Amino acid sequence: MTQPLTLDSVANDLDTVKEIMFTLARQYERIDRTVDQVATQQQANTEAISNLTRFMMQLGETMASTQADIRQMQADVREMQADVREMQAEVKGLQVENRRILQHVFKDEF
Repeated sequence: MTQPLTLDSVANDLDTVKEIMFTLARQYERIDRTVDQVATQQQANTEAISNLTRFMMQLGETMASTQADIRQMQADVREMQADVREMQAEVKGLQVENRRILQHVFKDEF
């Protein structure tokens, strides 16, 4: 059963509508602030991702350069090892020659 329309019932309905509109306006303001906060955070995240991407690219370039330097150092070490082996062979040859000379000079004592 519907109630008859009276001035009081219409006023009550208008008060209810007004309360609902104020509630919706407050909710809209909260949603608007939340959207602003999300947008601000999104901007900060985008900048952080951009910075991280640049850093990772620089790190990759540095690593590539470092690897090239390490390969060069390894090649230099191998070259030095070959030089050392060559010098060791020369020293051994000199030792053999020295021993031969000493045996020739001091035949009786060897």
